[in-house]
Amino acid sequence: MRSAVIAIIVFVSTSLSAQVAQACRVMRSPEQRIEDGYRTHPDLKVAFVRIGAARHLSNDMIRKLHNLYRDYESPWRATASVTKVVIGQGSPELIVFDRNWGSAACDDGTPMPSRGDPWVVYYTSDHLIDAATVLESYPLAAALKADPRLRRNGS
Repeated sequence: MRSAVIAIIVFVSTSLSAQVAQACRVMRSPEQRIEDGYRTHPDLKVAFVRIGAARHLSNDMIRKLHNLYRDYESPWRATASVTKVVIGQGSPELIVFDRNWGSAACDDGTPMPSRGDPWVVYYTSDHLIDAATVLESYPLAAALKADPRLRRNGS
């Protein structure tokens, strides 16, 4: 029974890996991802934020992936305070976003931030009390390099 379960896990992991490889054959640069956000979301907001907390996420599947692939890094979630909205109007005070979901989500593997780190988030939000939908998120230095609009709009 145990060997059957292991065989199923290996089969599923292998199958998913093949699909993932097909899905993310070309990794898009931050410049491309940011430009796509501006183009496809006319209501896009951009804000400078400061990380309040960040933690790795875990569930049964993530633990199994750790057992199968020792170098697998868990996805993480950050909560950040908005320090300045540079594009768009109004914003929730706190923004929560996830990163590092791996190839399946075409994530670039940006390491988990530390408390106090400055980041830039690209998001949509209907109301000041509504949760933001974060489309892209980058450490401040990476965002400044990738997005010339930030330099024009008061970085």
